[in-house]
Parts: sequence; C-alpha cells; structure tokens
Amino acid sequence: MTEKQPETGPPRIMVAEDDPDMSHVLDFLLTREGFSVRVVCDGREALRAIDEEDPCDVVVLDVMMPFASGLQVVRTLRQTPGWSTVPVIMVSGKGAEGDVVRAFEAGASDYLTKPFRPREFVARVRSQVVRARASVRDSGIARGEVA
Repeated sequence: MTEKQPETGPPRIMVAEDDPDMSHVLDFLLTREGFSVRVVCDGREALRAIDEEDPCDVVVLDVMMPFASGLQVVRTLRQTPGWSTVPVIMVSGKGAEGDVVRAFEAGASDYLTKPFRPREFVARVRSQVVRARASVRDSGIARGEVA
C-alpha cells in the first residue's frame, strides 16, 4: 500500500454494501458516470481492502454489514496510513439523528439515508472526489512534489 498520489484517471470508488441489489444499483450508478468501482460485500472484505490495496478516491459504506459494521470500518480507515484522509460516505436505512451523529463521530465525511435519490448520491460522490483530489494535489504542491 502506498501513500495517496494525485489522480488523473477515472475516480476510484470502493463500495461496501452487503445487500446484492443495492450494491448492484450503486455500482451501476457510479460506473455509468465514469467511475471505476470496486464492490465488497461485507465489513471484513472492506477491512481487507483497506489493509491490502492502495487508497481509492472515495469509500461508500453501508452502516449495517456482517462481520464488521460500517462504523468499525470507518474507524479503522481513519487510523490507516494512506487511507486516513479518504472521504467516506455512509449509507444506511437508519436516519435517526443519533445514527447520523455516530457516523460523523466515527469519521464519516457524509451520510445518506436509504432510500436516496440517485442523482443526489452521484453528485455527493463526485463532490467528495473533487475535494479529495484537490487536497492531494495541494498537499503535493506544499511539499514541492508537483510542478
């Protein structure tokens, strides 16, 4: 695993969602918009990807997944070099204020309650990609790595 580098190709999104129908919908929506999507089906696979793979641009996490919840995954991600600054959008059927606050306290960048509007979901992902890539680019300029 390497430190996050400035990206110029299609934005890379990891989707962690245990519901096959929902993961298919998220994959379809993002792929149709030009994103490169990696789908994992539970919290354990998400943790493995964080441990073994290079950071992506954005992570979309279901809150309630088998083996490790989305909250556990985002806490681990925030402590993992290279991944700690990757934006995380939590998605959940739980929309109570306490659920949303817990997600933000765990390190989520954004939170959407299911069902959500597809265009809004894609816009939120795109917004996080733009911010993340600008941050990586700006940090490289600050270190004198990017001309």
